Amino acid sequence: MKGAPTPAPPRYPGLYAHGLFFALLGKIDPGLAAAVHAAPRKPFTLAALEPSPPSGRGEVVLRITVLEDGLFAPLLGVLLREGLDGLALGDDLHRLARVVATPQGSPLAGRHTWEELAAAPPTRGLRLRFCTPTVFATSKPGRRARHTPLPDPFLIAKSLLSSWQHHSPLRFPEVEAAALQSVFELDLELTRFANLRFERAQAAKGFFPGFTGAVEVHCHSDSLEVQRALGVLQAYAFYAGVGAKTAYGLGLTTPY
Repeated sequence: MKGAPTPAPPRYPGLYAHGLFFALLGKIDPGLAAAVHAAPRKPFTLAALEPSPPSGRGEVVLRITVLEDGLFAPLLGVLLREGLDGLALGDDLHRLARVVATPQGSPLAGRHTWEELAAAPPTRGLRLRFCTPTVFATSKPGRRARHTPLPDPFLIAKSLLSSWQHHSPLRFPEVEAAALQSVFELDLELTRFANLRFERAQAAKGFFPGFTGAVEVHCHSDSLEVQRALGVLQAYAFYAGVGAKTAYGLGLTTPY
């Protein structure tokens, strides 16, 4: 998307993208927008990114993934329709320059069916690149919420498994999911990381600590079922992201 000739970068890109998404959804169906907004787990991820390399022309890359099949076509239609007149990110209007939906156009674009994700090849671990700050919401006694900005292997796998179980029509049976979580807690080990950085990012009404960088996780289990599950979750991470506040730009993740 292209902005004014010499605009400043969006001050709160994740918050602005979140607002834009629901403004567009409301133009399709106000009831649908209200239902998605009220959902405890959002069936989409968002990220407002600077182009690479930066253009200096006020351009913003808006990455949207949807985890419900029925959202994609209507959202694309309203985006194309409204984008000609300008899309508001905060106080600035950005004109839609192009839409990219395939990896040939951008490494952050793609499309898979649930069946294709479920058929991902098995793997003995996870190789993930965290492109935007990633943080995990962890509960403490007394319902106290805390945030963990560390690439903990168990928290990474648990986040992906929990999201898959909620959104996928091909979820694992509950007994198998519980067994997988136990294996993840006992048998996952962080074996490599690169370019690990920590920073605070704005999401929703607050700022959260988070990490970026590349991480490799090894699983010591020899179970083929576990290796199949890890393959599914690694492929799924491209669309679901990892951790908390993925609907505000946090946790954008790509396998490598």
